[in-house]
Amino acid sequence: MTKDQEIEFLKSQVEFLSTNYVTGLQGRHRFMQQIRKRFSSKNNFTLVMHDVDGLHEVNRIKGYSAGDSLLREVANDLKLCEQPCAVFHIGGDEFYTLYCGVPTAFGCANTTSAMVQSQNFKSVDEMLDAVDKLVSTEKLRIKKRRREDI
Repeated sequence: MTKDQEIEFLKSQVEFLSTNYVTGLQGRHRFMQQIRKRFSSKNNFTLVMHDVDGLHEVNRIKGYSAGDSLLREVANDLKLCEQPCAVFHIGGDEFYTLYCGVPTAFGCANTTSAMVQSQNFKSVDEMLDAVDKLVSTEKLRIKKRRREDI
């Protein structure tokens, strides 16, 4: 194997290991690379976090193949959203989309979503914490509303 072939092989292995096998989307490592790169470029961007609703129940009641189908459905829906720069499945029921601008609509069926803009934060970690808290707050609000409806 030549040096060039070895480099190409290693690149293909990195690509394979960076891709979620269920959804075909880039995973956490690529997501962190992209968000840090965008943040350090000082170009404003929008980050949306999507948490899949009911995945654990689907896995428990209908099995993991049904849960995988739900994840693929969400991944496909996110790729069709209003011009995302990139879509990532970072694991479990969490997805992120990056937008070069500000989307007019960012939600996706079967998910609870929240959006933040980079110019409002001093660091990537602060930005990630904020969007995570927004999604958690929204999930709690939905759960509380469901209990009140019963």
